[in-house]
Amino acid sequence: MQEPHPQSLLLIEKHRKLEICFNGALLRKGYTVLQVNSGGDGLVSLNGFRPDVIVINAASLRTNGLRICSWYHNRLPSIPVILIVAEDEPIADADSVNVIMHLPFTVQKLVNRLRSFEQTFNQDILVRGPLQLNPKTRMVTYYDKSTYLTPRLTLLLQVFMQNNSQPLGREELFKRVWDTDYTGDTRTLDVHISWLRKVLEENPTNPQLIKTVRGVGYLLDL
Repeated sequence: MQEPHPQSLLLIEKHRKLEICFNGALLRKGYTVLQVNSGGDGLVSLNGFRPDVIVINAASLRTNGLRICSWYHNRLPSIPVILIVAEDEPIADADSVNVIMHLPFTVQKLVNRLRSFEQTFNQDILVRGPLQLNPKTRMVTYYDKSTYLTPRLTLLLQVFMQNNSQPLGREELFKRVWDTDYTGDTRTLDVHISWLRKVLEENPTNPQLIKTVRGVGYLLDL
């Protein structure tokens, strides 16, 4: 399996014939790129997508991009923003931007900037054998299959991965994932376990990864 890196990018970029665009080049470099044509479209996409880095090609939008950067910084202050502007665009440092890059520059220079965030991302990633989870982006990778989880499923899997393959009782899981002392009805836990198995297991009806321990609860068997 490849080493984890900040592979999930939200790229706000409008393709124009005379403008430099980066979508294709970043895909060829191995990044997962969700490209949208405007800042507004990008905000809508965040309902189902959590990027590692937001890249705003303001030059392609024919704007300085600062207002768009502010939108994303206010909504997702923990996600770094790279702002790409035209060569002659006068722009000062802003709190809502992590990196400002003036065109022209090579794709490799952009990749180098993205890699500058790599150490931070790798520290966030939980790894148990072939299973990787980035709680920040909610991306889970099992062998060669990657997908995004809901916040609750992310927390549930995180609790399993941090428990070193020890069985977890149903009540303990419910308390830790739902942050409540009420455990009178844990059927919601069973439903979420079922959903998690559908994401990870080859055969969810015969689970080999998230196993039921009779009389106890559940076990992540890695």
